[in-house]
Amino acid sequence: MDRSRHLQGFLIFAAIVAIGGLFVWQNTRPAIVVSVPAATPTPIDAPQDSWQAELEAQLAREANTPIPTPELDVTAYVPPTLPPPEAETIIEPVDLQSTPWDTPTPWPTAAFESQTAGGPTAYPSPTGVFVPQEPAAVAQYQPPPEQVPLSAHADDHFWFMRPVDASANSQSLFYYPFGSNGPQDEWRVHHGVDMPNPVGEPIQAGGSGTVIWAGSDAQVLEPNSVEIYPSYGNVVIIEHDFGYRGQKVWTLYAHMSAVLVERGQHVEAGDIIGLIGGTGDVSGPHVHLEVRVGQNNYFAVHNPLLWIAPYVGHGVVAGRVVFPDGRYVDDAVVTLSRRGRVIETTTTYVQPYGEGLRTWHVSPDPAWRENFVLGDVPEGEYQITASLGDIRVSRTITVRAGTTNFIVLGIEPAGTAATPQPVDDDDAS
Repeated sequence: MDRSRHLQGFLIFAAIVAIGGLFVWQNTRPAIVVSVPAATPTPIDAPQDSWQAELEAQLAREANTPIPTPELDVTAYVPPTLPPPEAETIIEPVDLQSTPWDTPTPWPTAAFESQTAGGPTAYPSPTGVFVPQEPAAVAQYQPPPEQVPLSAHADDHFWFMRPVDASANSQSLFYYPFGSNGPQDEWRVHHGVDMPNPVGEPIQAGGSGTVIWAGSDAQVLEPNSVEIYPSYGNVVIIEHDFGYRGQKVWTLYAHMSAVLVERGQHVEAGDIIGLIGGTGDVSGPHVHLEVRVGQNNYFAVHNPLLWIAPYVGHGVVAGRVVFPDGRYVDDAVVTLSRRGRVIETTTTYVQPYGEGLRTWHVSPDPAWRENFVLGDVPEGEYQITASLGDIRVSRTITVRAGTTNFIVLGIEPAGTAATPQPVDDDDAS
């Protein structure tokens, strides 16, 4: 029995060995050897094939055959030459001796008469008026102003840069214009224009000149001198290098948070002279700008909108609202509209200077003799309206850019000078 089991185990072992040997034999084969014959070099002196010789001969013949060049019937190109640039013409702010169209008769050039007790009080408050506390949230970017000096009309004198850059708010308050006593007639007559801006916005000089006043703690100086009032706060006054009709010109910048120039310092147009603030008699930060001609005092002021350059593509509308006898109509509402939509509104001056008056508040321009101004009006055709009591006067005006567009509303007295252009006679209705 034991012998039989040993025999079976031997046979099983032999079978396993045989199967393993067969597997090894089948997977053990000689490696395949690939032989790549090497290229047989051509002897240097071996003769060329016939096709190679023929190809080389043909290429040699074509290389020696010139290609015909046709004669083209064209002229030689000559690059254009630009004419030499013309010298830039700069209009200096001086009196022009001729006028391209009719202008008003000259304003009397007599010296300003002294004020009487019935006139403005001794310590006027130029800008004691509410101003928005956050004007930057309301104001938008304006177009760039025209280059100065600008005098498209003989009586134009846009010689000053705006005191605030166009990237800030360089527009004046519409509800408290020059010569106005406020929308409810409760404020002092405004002797300048206000441009609201955040505290710290730079203020730039309108033109070249010498700083004759710079600082705080303003005071009333001797009569017929500077006349700076405490309500101005920190203020700078510049006496300019140029004059108008033989008279000196000054600009005043009030309510600064910081003064950046010194008295006696010479400045150029565009130089930073201070920062917007709320010092003095104000209810919000802004710069108050005045233009003074002839005398550096509070009552020799003229409308700054006739002195600062308008925006590109915009003009200035100025005019007179008068009674039949030629007297100015005070505090009349003037409306500028276009296709039935009101564009801008202002009021005529309150008690402006006139011939024979002993007291007044503001002075009309010596050339234009206006009693209202609308600044920065886009060029185009408008309807302008004023009320004279129960009478409503309306005319059409075509506004041209870069100049003063003048109009008279009311019945002109006999013998009055022709209405200044550039308003066309055909535009009036």
